Amino acid sequence: MRVSLVTGENRETSWLHKVMEVVRDGFVVIQDEDIILTNSTFSDMLGYERDGLLDTPFEDIIDPMSRRRDQDMIEALVTGENATRFITRLTSKDNNVLHVEITPTVIKLEGEPAIIASIRNITSEMELEAAVTELENRFATLYDMSPVAYITLNREGNIEQVNAAAEGLLGCEAEKIIGKSLSEFLPDPEPLYDPGRDIVKEALRGKGVKGLEIQMKRGDDKIIWVNISSSPLTSGTEKVSEIGLTAFDVTTRRGVEQRLRDESARANLYMEVMSSDLNMTNQNVLFAMEDLGISLDLPERLQGLLSETAWSVRRAGRMIANMGVLISLGQAPPEKVETRLQPHFNKAVREATRDFEWKTLKIKSNIPDQSFDVVGHAFMWYIFFNIIHYSASQDPSSTVELDIKADLTEDGDMVRIEFLDRGPGIPDEHKDQIFRRAGGPEEQLGGKGLALTLVDRYLEHLGGRVWVEDRDPSDFSKGSKFIVLLPAWKEELKIPPIMFYKSDHCVFCGPVLESLTAVLTEMSISPSNIQLINVDDPDSEVSEEDLPALPTINMGKKQLAGFISEDDLRVEVTSLLLMSG
Repeated sequence: MRVSLVTGENRETSWLHKVMEVVRDGFVVIQDEDIILTNSTFSDMLGYERDGLLDTPFEDIIDPMSRRRDQDMIEALVTGENATRFITRLTSKDNNVLHVEITPTVIKLEGEPAIIASIRNITSEMELEAAVTELENRFATLYDMSPVAYITLNREGNIEQVNAAAEGLLGCEAEKIIGKSLSEFLPDPEPLYDPGRDIVKEALRGKGVKGLEIQMKRGDDKIIWVNISSSPLTSGTEKVSEIGLTAFDVTTRRGVEQRLRDESARANLYMEVMSSDLNMTNQNVLFAMEDLGISLDLPERLQGLLSETAWSVRRAGRMIANMGVLISLGQAPPEKVETRLQPHFNKAVREATRDFEWKTLKIKSNIPDQSFDVVGHAFMWYIFFNIIHYSASQDPSSTVELDIKADLTEDGDMVRIEFLDRGPGIPDEHKDQIFRRAGGPEEQLGGKGLALTLVDRYLEHLGGRVWVEDRDPSDFSKGSKFIVLLPAWKEELKIPPIMFYKSDHCVFCGPVLESLTAVLTEMSISPSNIQLINVDDPDSEVSEEDLPALPTINMGKKQLAGFISEDDLRVEVTSLLLMSG
């Protein structure tokens, strides 16, 4: 039965049509399984003209696959018997598939039963839901396949969710992990020291923890070391609802590091004993040889042999001393301080002259007449001494001439020191190798000792550098020109004291203090600006209850509390510098 929209409309149909045109959803009226009335929204939805769907069986516009799948729901719709809301797919005029939600209602139209159905296009929603589902599935796959352990805690610190890596890390199946407190997988806490509690407390304050290394206890009671990071999780509100943890096992690495420390300590002990004993032996031998040279009237040949032997012993002593210095540079380098060049230059000349008693050292320099202050330390004289010593040992002449001149670079940031000798020179292929005593034998230049390697390491530590050129660019055999660059001393950046409140039982105090010290050193600010206050000390007159969290750091007017990452500390120190002018 077709209802004319232009002529012959009864009042009931006209009123229904007007209502259908007002609403935003598609509407269709079905009678005897055919479409007898539609609104323009529904026609536009399927790409038909206004009256293009009239007298069309409703089933004809349903997608064939959906027609089979939703057969019972469609039959209920077109017959009006037990019709309910359902979702299906329609086919548009140009054969596109639309996801729709159909809500039917049985009415009387001109005295005959009919079904009026609202039809809402939910294609975009379904596509979005499918995309979200795909992302969720992909995330779930990545979550389960990740080699990093993921653990989700509730606000009380109880475990709510784990992935496969977390099961492997803790040595338990998920069923035996979920519901337990994180503290159950930590070693029995020392008095007042509870990493699990502190991590949860920090998260509830809205702060995360990054790269904290703590011990955990597996299901078999084995203790392991893990690198753990945490992040507060919120669900649409600012209040923290859960805590996300990531963790990975660093037990092997920690074990290797400990073995390296033990081996290094053992090697240092052997080196110290060996150096001490060898130096004592060398001194005894030198004393005996000098005594022989003075007490006995030896032939010239034997006197020469005695002198050569004494030189070899003294050189061996220098090599032992250089080796000890190289080791100390790698383990406990001296603090960088303001250093005047002249005293170190004078000491180096004295020591070199004493080593080469059979030679005359003629050293010309402008350093005694200048006041150069550089970044240095108490062993700066080794730099001068080792270069002078190298030039004197390589020059076959009985008179060694050496010009040493120092000047500030144009920008004033560095002091440039040039050592010009008149020895045999250094071929281009050896210019880099004389500073290197690492790597394979093919990379090393044998028979040159450790002196220049020590110079290179010292300068690297101070922020300078060294290289060698030809004194005469046209002929390397006319001597060498060693060039040293040392950072000129500049007044240290001044900042207000940094108050660092810590405790012996604080989980985060040690890592945060290490990071703060590294940041200050990186910015050429002395770590002595940090004032440590241990709240466990009754004389500190500060109670842990008076502080927001541990550690608490007061930087000027800014107060930081709890775990602070190295990047955040760098930002705060930079801000403190700017505020300090």
